Amino acid sequence: MDMLMDLWLPIVITTVVVFIASSIAWMAMPHHKADMKVLPDESAVGGVVKGLAAGSYYFPNCHNKDDMKSDDFKQRWQAGPWGMLTIPNKAPSFPISLGTIFVEFLVITVVIAYISGLALGPGAEYMTVFRVVSAAGVLGYMLGGIGGSIFMMKTWRAVIMFMLDGLVFALLTAGIFAAMWPEGASIVNDAAEALPMP
Repeated sequence: MDMLMDLWLPIVITTVVVFIASSIAWMAMPHHKADMKVLPDESAVGGVVKGLAAGSYYFPNCHNKDDMKSDDFKQRWQAGPWGMLTIPNKAPSFPISLGTIFVEFLVITVVIAYISGLALGPGAEYMTVFRVVSAAGVLGYMLGGIGGSIFMMKTWRAVIMFMLDGLVFALLTAGIFAAMWPEGASIVNDAAEALPMP
């Protein structure tokens, strides 16, 4: 826990830097522009889904396993279209979404700091810290959402773009932590304080 407290400043700086990098990736960079397409007749689709309760809808779908064996479902499954539709219970809030993403980045960064603090002591070399932190960052930022993205039927292009963003976030995190890693002198100080005074 002491090591985690020693890393509070890189945790805060990393969270802010990754949040800014994420904002730039989604709002200024071109690689996410193709992730969401515009419906050809949005008003018609909106009229169809307007009465649906909030939730996620997978289609074609059925009510139970028996329905899954029916000829009707098999025909619908073979014919398509296939997709997933999410209806929120209220209008999305951009500020709330940004705040939630910031908290997510903070939690991931704290976990990265915890893992790195367990693996490394004060005074670890820059590249050693960089390798450990970047590996933990890849797990947190790059690989964490792949399973959900696959089951939510996101395109492989969108999944790969998400992974590339995560790799950049992991490398930024590693660079900041490695540059701000606590000095080894604290080990000597801690040992000196632990010795009984004559």
